[in-house]
Amino acid sequence: MSSRSPEAIQDAFYSWYDGLTDNQQEGFAEAWPLIKDAALDLLSDKDSMTGRIADAGLDADTLPGCTLKNWQALQAVLDDIVPETNGEA
Repeated sequence: MSSRSPEAIQDAFYSWYDGLTDNQQEGFAEAWPLIKDAALDLLSDKDSMTGRIADAGLDADTLPGCTLKNWQALQAVLDDIVPETNGEA
């Protein structure tokens, strides 16, 4: 992802997101705030997330890397696309 432009990231996400059913899009929109929080936690303190990563059946030491800059680029694209759900500011 590091070599992809913001436009390429947006196009890839649109392609994936548009393939979801309405219910799946709604579910993703509801989960998006939690995903953002977990991703920031993972990027800022991976060691504190080791238990959650293991619970998901993954090994924290083998996860691919992602820079904060790359995450922020993806987050900006998703924030523009994913509709806010009821109760979100």
